[in-house]
Amino acid sequence: MLPASYTLNGRGYADARIGSVMIGLSQLLAVWSAALLVLSVNELSKEKPHGWNVPVQAGAASAAWFLAAPLALPLPMVLYTGLAASAVLKGWASRRFARLAKKTPIIGAFMMSAALAVMSGIDAAGAMMTYRLDWAASYTNALLAFSIVASIFIALGMHLLVFEDMTDEIRRTNLALEAANEQVKHLAITDPLTGCYNRRFFDEVARREMERHRRYNKPLTVVFVDLNRFKHLNDRFGHDAGDRVLQTVGAMLRRHVRESDYVIRWGGDEFLLLLTCTVAEAEVKAEELKAAFGLERRAEGLPSGSGLSIGVAEVEPNADTLVNAIRLADTRMYTDKQRTG
Repeated sequence: MLPASYTLNGRGYADARIGSVMIGLSQLLAVWSAALLVLSVNELSKEKPHGWNVPVQAGAASAAWFLAAPLALPLPMVLYTGLAASAVLKGWASRRFARLAKKTPIIGAFMMSAALAVMSGIDAAGAMMTYRLDWAASYTNALLAFSIVASIFIALGMHLLVFEDMTDEIRRTNLALEAANEQVKHLAITDPLTGCYNRRFFDEVARREMERHRRYNKPLTVVFVDLNRFKHLNDRFGHDAGDRVLQTVGAMLRRHVRESDYVIRWGGDEFLLLLTCTVAEAEVKAEELKAAFGLERRAEGLPSGSGLSIGVAEVEPNADTLVNAIRLADTRMYTDKQRTG
């Protein structure tokens, strides 16, 4: 709209009446272009869009004014009205782009704000010149040149702003996709009831931990945990009570191991811990877990009579898999279950 406004304003017209109407039309296009710049900030800032009733009504009223006024009023008054309205709207748009740039540091918004501030000043000076013909004769061409340069910067700023907005949208979409992928991955490797890792995750991590165990000669211990009398608990109190006990056990186990260790729900009421420690340290940890579960059970008001049976086995330095250690820990867990009842 701005190029069309400059073209209509700068052309010569043989008929004075037609010339007045064309100048009125040029002022209308200038005002509309400034108003659209104000409205464009809503889309770029992702603000809640305003209703279109007021802008449409204002646009219709301004069209009626600038197309009819040149036929009834002196031309300087029409020019003054158009330039003053453009100055106010461009100043408003400059302020809104400055707020957008402050909230989200976008180069295009800074450029738009600065160029619109300059153009607002130029239009204000042009409005004053409509009543100072001596100023108009001296400075009109200079103001027109400045307006064209500022318009170019506005066009560049708008293109840059749209590009940055698209880039930011792509970046936010990628971040959302990454977060969704992480969530899907988390769901795929986590037991939904207890929040512990599942067997699928164990299959992924076992190979890596075995390689680290062999390469760096770090101790690695398997701890097998089983709930005593879990079937009796389910039969007597119902599966909801059983689920609460499993959730309590899972949360308690996760709290009592390091971030570098793993708690896996092996199946049913069985859990497997993969600890980077010696078997002696794991046996101490096993006693701590039994005591911690007793406290948790009473604090949560869970049915009495259930406890933990735990078996511990250290992975041999030259072992290729965890199979033997798991089997031995399972056997020792059953021995512990028979001893504790």
